[in-house]
Amino acid sequence: MSDSADDLAGLSAFAETARHAVAACVPLSMRDRAALLAADGLLGILAPEEAGGLALDIRFAAPVMAAAGAGLLGYPLAESLLLAAAFGNHPEGTAIAAGERIATIAWSGQVSTQSGRLSGTLGRAPLAGEADLLLVDTTDGAALIALDAPGVAVLPAFGFDLEAPEHEVTLKDVTPLATLTADATARLRDDALLLWASAIEGAADACLAMTVEHVSTREQFGKTLVSFQALRHALARQKLAVEHIRAALARHDALAARGASEAALAHRVTFAAAVRFGAASVESALQLHGGMGFTWDVPIHRYLRRVRAVEAQGNAAALHRGLALDLLHANS
Repeated sequence: MSDSADDLAGLSAFAETARHAVAACVPLSMRDRAALLAADGLLGILAPEEAGGLALDIRFAAPVMAAAGAGLLGYPLAESLLLAAAFGNHPEGTAIAAGERIATIAWSGQVSTQSGRLSGTLGRAPLAGEADLLLVDTTDGAALIALDAPGVAVLPAFGFDLEAPEHEVTLKDVTPLATLTADATARLRDDALLLWASAIEGAADACLAMTVEHVSTREQFGKTLVSFQALRHALARQKLAVEHIRAALARHDALAARGASEAALAHRVTFAAAVRFGAASVESALQLHGGMGFTWDVPIHRYLRRVRAVEAQGNAAALHRGLALDLLHANS
């Protein structure tokens, strides 16, 4: 995981490809988005080569997730990346990487297992209404199910993100297609934290760019808004918040590159930093746009919705409490 010239060039190439793909996805249906993302090689970045993937480490998914966050991509991209990798040796994993099957994850709830069949209620499953496959938590790991299987009901649920609405899913005696162990499920959830952090970085950076343009061109009392010192200070704080997220991601990469024991903890710290500073940055963008920032004509509130949805899916409140307890125990 060294930052060689080849690695940096590869990361840049993925970022450029992802930006074009995300922009091209806007007018497309969900199925067509899946086909386009797969054709550009973006769904199989983490998947093994035998599944048609690229078998790259998670750093190469970061610029893709940042582009998705910046472009408000309406597709379960993080879920697809994770599941194509986790089930790379299963036909469904290959289908996810190829864009033939749309997969998502229920980020809250847990089902019970009896005689190999699953029953229970799950929540926070983005775009489950248009997906084919769903990963659900079980008492001993996770299971992949087909959403068109008998005993599966998908209902709309309250959510923040307009581009990726969440659903509630109930299961009654559903047979899983494949399963993950508890360790594999924990790794998947840890990797999700990093993908979400990158998406938040992209969203915050997009809002910063919109805010810079707004205050540089909008005039009040015969002066551009950026002429006022108070607004320049607010803009500087917004920029600093974005840089905090980048620094957290870079620190994680550095720790992982040298195999440091702190790398596992850095997953959670990075996500916590992204949620805190991402929300602060986007909220600052809302304020600096004035009344316009709270209208449907300006998309900034959609970015805030994306950040808050990811915050809820990652259960950031519990994660913060867990980090605090770990620090207290470490220093007691």
